[in-house]
Amino acid sequence: MSGESKLGRVVSWLDERTGIRSLLSHALDEPVVGGSRWAYVFGSVLTVGFLAQVATGLGLMTAYAPSTQTAWSSVHFITTRMEGGWLVRGLHHFGASAVVIVLGLHLLQTALFGAYKRPRELNWLFGLALFAVTLGFALTGYLLPWDQKGYWATKVATNIAGTIPVVGPKLQSLALGGSDYSSHTLTRFYALHVGVLPLAALGLFGAHVALFRKHGVTPPASADRKKIESFFPKQLGKDVVGAAVFLGAVALLAWREHGAPLDAPADPASEYPARPEWYFLSLFELLKYLHGPLELVGTVGLPGLGGAYLAALPFLDRKPGATL
Repeated sequence: MSGESKLGRVVSWLDERTGIRSLLSHALDEPVVGGSRWAYVFGSVLTVGFLAQVATGLGLMTAYAPSTQTAWSSVHFITTRMEGGWLVRGLHHFGASAVVIVLGLHLLQTALFGAYKRPRELNWLFGLALFAVTLGFALTGYLLPWDQKGYWATKVATNIAGTIPVVGPKLQSLALGGSDYSSHTLTRFYALHVGVLPLAALGLFGAHVALFRKHGVTPPASADRKKIESFFPKQLGKDVVGAAVFLGAVALLAWREHGAPLDAPADPASEYPARPEWYFLSLFELLKYLHGPLELVGTVGLPGLGGAYLAALPFLDRKPGATL
């Protein structure tokens, strides 16, 4: 019996039990109105990015010990002594920033193409929620090494959360597990990072993909809507190239920096120049110019208005068709 016929029999056996042929056909034959575009690669790149974060995160969990006495030393062990640990940690570190960037580009492309409009309003809201969860991943993961930079940057972020009227102090106390940073804080952030947020992301991602499959892509106004291509091979090819560029860029950064930075162990008594990570830096810089009651404008007012506007955008813009 030839190798090809053996493979065919295996596929037939699987198809009889799983329906794999129809599943692949449904995925690969998806119609792409207006034809394939590089602008459509962000969703697939994000999928690959999230899977890479899961894989590298699981690798880090094999050696990480979440307590104030062991967190820094376990991360130091991963970075300096664990076989390939520096690379895994570097991929996870730079991958987190890369996912935030690509998700921001994906939301921008969605907005420019008008893909938030009827009947895609819910999918836009799921995308915004997924962006918020992704920032939650970044915030909670930053504290886990328990080094100076992560400790003080997270302290800035939780102090900002504490300025929210009425609920702010309660949220801050809940996040810290008390009145100050301790092992309770670290274990709560760790539980959020590896338990609560992944479940939330999985649910949002599943709903987002299901609604996308239902409504399909939204081509730009300049596209020829009579032109319809299958997802395979052109769009799949572009998605594969986009994912390869994403992974290559993250790997290059991790290799060039030989992993990820690790400051000295966290010292609450030190005078460290606290600065949050780049995705919260604009908010931090804004607070330099807003003092007293005006701090609420920067910490709550502007971010709240921006988020509310984005959430309301599908209901404010009722014009039919693509934006661009």
